[in-house]
Amino acid sequence: MNTDTSSPETAPSGVLLVHGAWHTGTAWDGVAAGLRARGIPVAVAELHRGSLAGDIAAAEAALDELAGSGPAIACGHSYGGAVITGLPAGRIAHLVYLAAMMPDIGETSMGLLAGAPPSDLRACIVGDFTGITTIDPERAGPLFHAQLDADSRAEHVTKLVPQVMAPGYEATTTAAWHARPSSYVLCTDDRAVHPDLQRRFGTRATHTITWNSDHGAFASHEADTVELLARLAAPAG
Repeated sequence: MNTDTSSPETAPSGVLLVHGAWHTGTAWDGVAAGLRARGIPVAVAELHRGSLAGDIAAAEAALDELAGSGPAIACGHSYGGAVITGLPAGRIAHLVYLAAMMPDIGETSMGLLAGAPPSDLRACIVGDFTGITTIDPERAGPLFHAQLDADSRAEHVTKLVPQVMAPGYEATTTAAWHARPSSYVLCTDDRAVHPDLQRRFGTRATHTITWNSDHGAFASHEADTVELLARLAAPAG
């Protein structure tokens, strides 16, 4: 666990938002709008590049969109946690893991899921685990967004896309959380990433925050997510 809670020498340049598997950057629309309304610059990564390394490169490219000179706050949801873990530590002020994978060097997202108590995720996946999969649209709402009303849940489900599974089997080669402070947001009503696995990740983080949230905390706890990221992005002093 990294215990360095020192502030970067310059103010954070903004917030990088990294979506999870089967999602796109549109998952962050509400959070991004809330941060921008507070005057905080936001960059949203678009993944699905076919490999973990490709997704990390896409996230790093999104960092380039932030105009400030300081390192950024990087927030990853679900698989997006593996992506922010691989970012160069020097470009990150603080890592935020939102019901996310938080792998160490040599670990894979699928390996971590396989070693945890079973969740509802596997039963909801349709397709070839070695190729491309989708999430059963009849099960996706309860899996990801159990706390939303039916209309909001359906809206999020329509935005899901097919997922190439290869990145989930590729090992992490660097772990920025060893060098930079981090916050893990543990979601106790998560049906996709088992809360027990999240508790394990929480022991790696500098700080752990517990929300009674479903997996899609960016939606069910949108205001809380904005508040957390805005606080971290505020200039020191």
